[in-house]
Amino acid sequence: MKTFFKLLFITFVVGLIAAVVASIVSKKKLESMSDDEIREYLGVKLAGRVGDDQLVTIQDAVVSGVRGKRPSVDHYIEDVEDAMDDLDLVEEAAEAEELAEESAQEALEAVE
Repeated sequence: MKTFFKLLFITFVVGLIAAVVASIVSKKKLESMSDDEIREYLGVKLAGRVGDDQLVTIQDAVVSGVRGKRPSVDHYIEDVEDAMDDLDLVEEAAEAEELAEESAQEALEAVE
């Protein structure tokens, strides 16, 4: 009897660990999806099991839950904008265009 309870306890612990791992993997998968992809994924998984109204409610709850936990990426956008300002790509492009025109003129003069 003691062996049976040990086996039952070990099975319970292994099942609990598997459930936690599956939950973490599922959350990571949902965080990497866009809102429309999440809605489509839930629509496929829950098709025929729940009504349309309930499906929409579930989709809204899951999307808001996933987005509420997602870290903000605003500082990345600001970093990119700052880098673009530092590079001043517009001026670089204008200079490259002028050099190309000068090279083309020199090539035409050389051919003549």
